[in-house]
Amino acid sequence: MKITKSQATVSDWGQVHCLNYKIMSGMPYGSVVYAELTGAHGEVQTENVERIYYILEGSGEFKVADGIIPVTQGDILTIPPHTTYNYWPKNSQLLKVLLFMELWNN
Repeated sequence: MKITKSQATVSDWGQVHCLNYKIMSGMPYGSVVYAELTGAHGEVQTENVERIYYILEGSGEFKVADGIIPVTQGDILTIPPHTTYNYWPKNSQLLKVLLFMELWNN
């Protein structure tokens, strides 16, 4: 299956721009999301599936539970199911991530 950029769902809020590539085959990872951030994403919670972030460009920080985890280009970070978290770029620079998550029906 091929999903083109024109088929992705665009979502923008605050300082976040996302492209949601929806995979409708019943896999646990129903969305692959490309996101660009110049500010904080906003606090969210994972559902029943672990979320996997690959840092494409830039550096940032993830607040997971009570800790801050620094990330930089080439890192992978996993967020366990049922976990509240937030993330943002360092120094208001551009942070680009690729996220594998449950189906995001936006």
